[in-house]
Amino acid sequence: MSRERGSHSSKAIVLSTEDFGEADRYVQLLTARWGVISALAKSARKSKRRYVGGLDLFCHDEIFLRGEPRDKGAYLVELKVLNTFVGIREDLDRVTAAGKAVQWIKKLLPANHPHPQIYSLLGQTLALIEKETDPARLELLSLLFKMKLLAELGLKPRVDSCVKCGKQEKDQIYAFDLESGGVLCGECLVKYRAQNATRVDAHTRSFMDQAENLKLTLWNQIQLEEDRTQFLSRLVTQFASYHTHVPLPV
Repeated sequence: MSRERGSHSSKAIVLSTEDFGEADRYVQLLTARWGVISALAKSARKSKRRYVGGLDLFCHDEIFLRGEPRDKGAYLVELKVLNTFVGIREDLDRVTAAGKAVQWIKKLLPANHPHPQIYSLLGQTLALIEKETDPARLELLSLLFKMKLLAELGLKPRVDSCVKCGKQEKDQIYAFDLESGGVLCGECLVKYRAQNATRVDAHTRSFMDQAENLKLTLWNQIQLEEDRTQFLSRLVTQFASYHTHVPLPV
């Protein structure tokens, strides 16, 4: 297919699709240039050759659009498949991990706002999910994705010091309080009567504080105990859901 004049191009990851009319399909994409957008793929349900398998969930493509990308009237002219991440769809644990990452993106990112770092984060995460065979490691990868995403969105919980008094004591056990947005020292825990706060030890706080700086390119070197991973995954999800008022998958 020849590329039309005036088309806009970007690399993009398929987040979801929805049938429209008798033959078309709306595609929701996380793009490198425009953030989350929707575009109409004409005849997508009739012609498999036209989009060469690039409209499957999680596919990484280079897309070419006609019309304003941030407008609902934009439609796909052409696409070039960069990576289908077929290995993800071959395993239930990988599909689940990738699906949760995509759901967090769809629920937390506003449409039509560029987030190139988050686009890169999702791409890196999907590439690692495709290769990972250990379910426990997949859960750790999901936790890292969540924490990095929250940091990019300016929603990182404060765990380096008490959110109320600013006290910093590395070896002390603090309590994580959802309402306060971070940890409380023992004195503030009593003072503010945070009865539903959850105790977190120094090692857990350190991991939470440094997660956004851990490089996914060094994935094989990142370690965290399985029970601590599960605990943090639930805690971070509760925190994000509480402060965004959006139900999120653990």
